[in-house]
Amino acid sequence: MAPILPTTQLPSVDVFAIEDDAAQLTWRRLPGGQLTALVEDQEQDLGAVHGPGAADLRGLRPGTTQTIDVLVDGRVTAQTSVRTLPAASTSATKIATISDLHFGETGFGLVKRIRDHGADPYPLRCAQSAARDAVAWGAELLVIKGDITCHSRPEEWEMFDEFLADVPIPIMAIPGNHDVLGHLGSLDATVELQRRSLFPAPVTTRDIDGFRIVAVDSTVPGHSWGRVGRWRDEIRDAVDTDRPSMVFTHHHFEARALPWFWPLGVRYLDGTALVDSLLEANPDLFFSAGHTHRNRMRRHGSAVITEVSSTKDYPGVWAGYVLSGTGIRQVVRRVSDPDSLRWTDRTHAAVGGIWGRWSPGQLHQRSFAHEWSRPYGEVLLEAQAWASPNV
Repeated sequence: MAPILPTTQLPSVDVFAIEDDAAQLTWRRLPGGQLTALVEDQEQDLGAVHGPGAADLRGLRPGTTQTIDVLVDGRVTAQTSVRTLPAASTSATKIATISDLHFGETGFGLVKRIRDHGADPYPLRCAQSAARDAVAWGAELLVIKGDITCHSRPEEWEMFDEFLADVPIPIMAIPGNHDVLGHLGSLDATVELQRRSLFPAPVTTRDIDGFRIVAVDSTVPGHSWGRVGRWRDEIRDAVDTDRPSMVFTHHHFEARALPWFWPLGVRYLDGTALVDSLLEANPDLFFSAGHTHRNRMRRHGSAVITEVSSTKDYPGVWAGYVLSGTGIRQVVRRVSDPDSLRWTDRTHAAVGGIWGRWSPGQLHQRSFAHEWSRPYGEVLLEAQAWASPNV
């Protein structure tokens, strides 16, 4: 394993995700025993500790700061606190995203490869855990934001089929740069996705409970960077609606004119021109990308632009979105399967331990609430009523 710098050690107990009434607690190193959490004098049983793990704290008060004592066999082992998000609307829609699955990858790291020897390949194990968690959370749609495979080879697409077989909710998917680099023996990713009825067009739309979901192919065959300007008219037509819209791409939109970190995404002028054009058609836009394997959030005008990291390396996550007539809430959670947590914790040591600090982002960039610029209650209620099978 690569060396870990003293300044990059991970906390033994961490509040990784927050919602209005819940929080995800994760841990790396705790003594074995029965784990409980004391939240404002209310005890919650979190089960037995056997190495790295994750658990939800529930019944929290919205919009407040609450202290958490973590106990093993009744003894306080760690202390932390959590600031919950404001209360969400009772009428809301949940969707989830994952990206950078990299089916076919056998090791992680730039200089010294960190390898796993589990019974199932770690990319599949982590992706399956993320999907199970998202479905249990209540997601009605799963959006896969590219880099499904490592080299787009037949056996990697077969692994994708194994993954799809266990997902009981509708799926949208787009390719990533790893899917289109054209390695020896690779398959055409567009054909493979279309054959699975997941990618009918470079700009694909889906309406769910009155919200517009737009998936955009940002790949450039044979290259790792992305481009979106060629689809500007199609994307603008897709978001030119009287309802909030979410736009999903594989490549992130670079925030500066000169790139300052790897990998390259959608260049600044290309991405900024697109966002500005779309905001003229719809002020309520939310963008979500993968590619960077990190978690970040920024704002551009009334739009929110986010990056969500990979399922299969530290911290190993999926993102959930709660959409309502007043706004949207993002929550990025770690995969909860203990074997997947154990693996992703190991990968924090990549790049001399720097990866463990670079990739997670800050809590407020992972979990946050955003209000729409205008209320959509009546529009969304009409859309939901029209779509209801009982009407």
